[in-house]
Amino acid sequence: MAKGHKHLKHLKSEKAKVKLKAKKNKLLPKGLNVTDTSFKVKKIVIREQFRQYDEAEIISKRKLNIKDLLTRLQHHNSTVRQEAVKELKDILLQHPSEMLNSQLHPLLKGISALSLDKEKNIRRDSFRVLSLILSPISTKRLTPFCDILISYLNCAMTHIDPNIKEDSLLFLDTLVQNCNSVIAKSSYKVLPNFLNMISRIHTEIKPGRQLTTTLNSKNTSVKWRIKVLERLGNILGSVISYKKTQNYMPSEKLIYVDKKTKYIPIYTQVDVQDCQIDLESIVSLENITDEKSRDANELVKYISVLMPLMLDSWIEVCPEEKNGHISETIITCEASTLLKHIVVIIQLIIEYIDILNDEDTKMWFKNSFQSAYIKSLFSEFPYSRKNTVETLRKRQKDFSALEMIDKCLEQNLGICQIYAWFTSVNISHNITDKLDKASCKYVMDYLNEIIRGWSDIDNFALAQLNKLLRTLFFKASQVWYIHQMTMKPIFQAMINANSCQSKKELHVLLPNIITDIMLEYTLTKLQSENILKDFLSMSPLLLLHSSIHENMLQMINRAVLCHKEWMHDVLVKNQDAIIENAKEIQIIGSKDEKRSRLMICNLFYFITREIFY
Repeated sequence: MAKGHKHLKHLKSEKAKVKLKAKKNKLLPKGLNVTDTSFKVKKIVIREQFRQYDEAEIISKRKLNIKDLLTRLQHHNSTVRQEAVKELKDILLQHPSEMLNSQLHPLLKGISALSLDKEKNIRRDSFRVLSLILSPISTKRLTPFCDILISYLNCAMTHIDPNIKEDSLLFLDTLVQNCNSVIAKSSYKVLPNFLNMISRIHTEIKPGRQLTTTLNSKNTSVKWRIKVLERLGNILGSVISYKKTQNYMPSEKLIYVDKKTKYIPIYTQVDVQDCQIDLESIVSLENITDEKSRDANELVKYISVLMPLMLDSWIEVCPEEKNGHISETIITCEASTLLKHIVVIIQLIIEYIDILNDEDTKMWFKNSFQSAYIKSLFSEFPYSRKNTVETLRKRQKDFSALEMIDKCLEQNLGICQIYAWFTSVNISHNITDKLDKASCKYVMDYLNEIIRGWSDIDNFALAQLNKLLRTLFFKASQVWYIHQMTMKPIFQAMINANSCQSKKELHVLLPNIITDIMLEYTLTKLQSENILKDFLSMSPLLLLHSSIHENMLQMINRAVLCHKEWMHDVLVKNQDAIIENAKEIQIIGSKDEKRSRLMICNLFYFITREIFY
């Protein structure tokens, strides 16, 4: 019944519809079946394309000014954003200074925001544009906008997208290369991010941090930590460079006559620089002390977390024991690179501690990490790296792989320098702890071997060698002499290397170090070494050679001023020959050759009382 009822209802509704019936043989009126073409057509005009710009206004190839390009940086289409970045780059290459006068703030804000873009190419291009913007700008002019850069850097370093987080290191590279001081001033905002990149915080039950695993499938944990630690070393270097420009004067080197008057001994190893004094806004000594104390407290908090993480990272990649009967510890290429950055960071930390010159911080660092450092790094020293190079002809089994051993010179010299620094901390507190003479002798034997075998190939590590020698002579030597550890073998190796003509780079290093040793009144033990006395007494004979380096000439001049009695006999015997040879001798590295030749002749002032002009 239900189906029938619906059918009846449908028929009733169909009958109710109005039926339209067309009349047969009836045509439409004339004209209704013809298309009317009388309509008007109007062109679509986009006014922006024909907008008139001022003649002085800078526009791109597509007739867009800076404001238009900055607007397109926020476009939803990635292609539009990328094209806008490229056009900005072209404008900056052609007009680097003109556009920065009034557009600096929107430019920095717009380009920095692209560091968070989801497209990799746009992020990379934005860093290149940012480098073009920052390179010609002075630090003073950039200071008001540093918060913009640091804010976007922090957002990128803490981003949830691992690709953006990885590229944030490139963002940091751009800032370090172009505005070191900006990074240094805001380092306290950036440094904690490095810890979050390689570690995570433990639970509340177990405080501290734990190393995290790989960032993504493209990077292993070791490679990612290498990238992070490399940038951490760069930013620490920026902080140290900035601190050196500040008025940080070692307090124990200042001698106070009364509450207002003080002077500095000139024959000391004190970093003193000329600076302008604003008498209207002089910072009191108490404010400087408070600032140093705050910096020391911040440093202690950060290092107490960073050092265990770095040492744990090294333990993961370091072999458990040395291979066979080889004296070196063989490590992989990745482990060698990681070791290099760890050593550099520790060296920067102790350099920062020396700049602050806070004795409590020095003792804290020594007591907290010396034993862990010796156990993790120094105990397996020295290290060597094994490289494997696949040859092109794989079918030849005998030449399928070539093993080469690299002696990791920079890393090993840095490890020795850090160990020597640890041994020097005691002297400032008049503490004479028992010195590990076996380890000290091991360091000296390694150093002597390196100096004897030095060649031009090793010149890349000359800076590390200089650090090690200066730490040994100017800091650790006083402690070592107290424990009857002489520096004579190192002096002998350096003098022998200086006499070798093939080791020209060492000819620059040795005179500088000996000159500074003679000017430091606290190094009486070093100055009393007979080998040093013999070398200085015979050094005037170098003036009879066909050439001499400017640094060596300066050293001889200082030696005559400080110890003329050592050199008197040699100077008197060879006076005429030296003066005659001064007319023809080649002086390497001299900026004023005439002045250098007069310096040779005036060495005899203490003998003849005659001055050459």
